[in-house]
Amino acid sequence: MNDLVPVRLRPSAPRPAVRVGTAATTVLTGLPGPGGYRRLGLGPGEPEMVRTDLGGREPSPRLRSLLAFIHLSDLHITDAQSPARAEFLDRAGPLPAVDRGTTERAGTYRPQETLTDHVMEAAARAVRALPGGPATGAPFALAISTGDAADNGQLNEIERSIALLDGGRLVVPDSGDRARFEGVGTALASDPGYWHPDGTPPGQPDDRPRALFGYPIVPGLHDASRRPFRATGVGLPWLAVYGNHDALIAGTVPPIPSVAARAVGATKLWDLDAPADVAALVASAQSDPGLEGWIRLAGPRRPVTPDSARRHVGARGWIACHRAHPGEPLGHGFDAAAEAAERTHYALDVGPVRLVVLDTVNRAGGWQGSLDRAQLTWLEAELVAGHSRYRDAAGVECRTGARDRLFLLASHHPLECLVNDHDPTGLGRALAGEVRELLLRFPNVVCWVNGHTHVHAVTPIVAPRGRYHGGFWQVTTASLVDWPQQGRAIELAVDEASGDLVITTVPFDHNGLIDPRVGRLPEIETLAGWSRELSANSWHRRQVPAEPDGRGRAADRTLMLVVPAPFPLHAAGGRA
Repeated sequence: MNDLVPVRLRPSAPRPAVRVGTAATTVLTGLPGPGGYRRLGLGPGEPEMVRTDLGGREPSPRLRSLLAFIHLSDLHITDAQSPARAEFLDRAGPLPAVDRGTTERAGTYRPQETLTDHVMEAAARAVRALPGGPATGAPFALAISTGDAADNGQLNEIERSIALLDGGRLVVPDSGDRARFEGVGTALASDPGYWHPDGTPPGQPDDRPRALFGYPIVPGLHDASRRPFRATGVGLPWLAVYGNHDALIAGTVPPIPSVAARAVGATKLWDLDAPADVAALVASAQSDPGLEGWIRLAGPRRPVTPDSARRHVGARGWIACHRAHPGEPLGHGFDAAAEAAERTHYALDVGPVRLVVLDTVNRAGGWQGSLDRAQLTWLEAELVAGHSRYRDAAGVECRTGARDRLFLLASHHPLECLVNDHDPTGLGRALAGEVRELLLRFPNVVCWVNGHTHVHAVTPIVAPRGRYHGGFWQVTTASLVDWPQQGRAIELAVDEASGDLVITTVPFDHNGLIDPRVGRLPEIETLAGWSRELSANSWHRRQVPAEPDGRGRAADRTLMLVVPAPFPLHAAGGRA
C-alpha cells in the first residue's frame, strides 16, 4: 500500500540537533557471503527528512513539545519449546525458494525465536539510554506496546513480556524440562529443515539453513538462551494493546479446547502424515481461522515435558495478567471493569493528547483485523466528545461546543489490514473502508500508530478533496522479532512559527552487539546480537539479493511529518 502513494520528501531545515536513535547511528547489513549470509555493521545516522503530503509548511526551529513517547510493537515473546507450536508448517513450505506471501506470514518458525526475551531486554536498555524526544529532547511520557507481545497467547509468554517491560523481576525464558532444551534444532529432535546452532548431529546431514543460506554454528546457544535474568524494564509508564498473537493460537485460531489442549500436553506434533497445502492454509487464515484445517493436522508425535504455564488465557486472563503486577500505570490501560467485560479497548488523556487504543483483533479467528460494531460506536462517541466541529456521515458540518483535543490512535493492525470479515455472530465487522471514512470526518485525529506487518511504513491517510478535512498520518513500526528489530521514538510538537503540528519519528536499534562473535554467552547483548544477525538473514523475508524488507524505505523512517493545525495550537499556551 505504501508504495502506491506519492511521497514528497526533502531534507529538514537546520535546527538544534536532537540526535536520537538512527538519526545518530544505525545498524546495517553488509555484503552477502556464502549462501547470501550477511554480517552486520554500524553505519552513519540517517538524515532527517520532511513530509508535507497533508499540507503545511517547512518546520521551523521553534518547536514546543506536546508529547514524546516510545513505540514498540510485535515483541513475539516466544515459548520455543511449546507443543502448541507448528514449526513443521515452515518445513512443509517452499524452502529453499523465497516465498514472501505464504509461510513467512504464518511465523511458525524463526531461527532466532529462542532469543526474543533477550531482544526485548536489549531494547529496554536502549530506551533508557535515549536522551529524549527526537524533536525537542523533551522527556518521554510513556511507552506503547502495540500488540503481539506474546507469540502464541500463552500465560508464560504474556507474563514474561510484562516482566520485561516492567523490569525488576526475574525472567525465566524456559519451560517444560528445565534440564534441557526440548524445541527444534537439537540432536534430541534433529531435522535438516531447522537451524542447529550446535552444529550437525552425528550421523545426520547438515541442516538446510547452514547448507543453503550460510548460517553459522553458535555452540551452546540454546542452553544460554534458557538462563534466567533480571529484567531492566523500559523505565517508563507503558500501555498495552491487544494483538492477534496475544489472543489466538499461532495468531490465527481461537483457543477451542481440542487445539488449546496441545499447549499443556505431553506430546508434540512433529511432522505431517501427508503433505499439507501450507500456502492455502495460511492464505485462508487471513480472515478465517481454518479450524478444520488445524484440527485435522496429524502426524508423528514425540514426548515433551508438560507445563501448565503454557495454557491459553483469553482476553480476560490477558487483562488480569496486566493488572496483577505493580508496573505503571496500574493495569497498563485496564481496570477491573475492563477485565470483567473482557474489554480490550480504552481511551485516556496524556497531557494535551487524547490517546484512543483500539482492539483490532477478530476473536473469532484469522490473523488480519477488523472492529466489532460496539467498538466502532464507542470510537465515534470518543471522537465527538473531543471535537468542537466535525462532519456527520452525510458530510454535513456539526458544531458541538466541546473542547478540542488532539487524537492519537493506537492499535495492532494498520488500516490496510482491517480486512477480516469473519463473523459467526452475523452482526458484521467494520473493515478498512468504513473505519477510514469515520476517522476522516474528525479533523483532530492526527496520528495512528500500529504494527502487525513487521515493516516500517509511514502513510498519509488523505481525505477526498472537498469532502472531509485534510487527513492524518499512519505510523507503522517494525517488529522486535524480525529484521531490523527496531522501535520508534515519536514526538508531537507545535511549530510556534506556523501553528502546524509536527510529528517527528525516528527508529532506534536495541543494544545487542553488532558482531555477537566478540561477546560471550549468555550475556544479553551477545544473545540479542545473534538474534538481530539471524533475523537479517531470514530466508522467509529475504528479497534476493537485498536484505529483508523490515526497514521499509527512507520515507518510512527518520521523518518530520507535518499536519496543518486542526484548531489553534500555537495560541493554546501549552494546553493544545
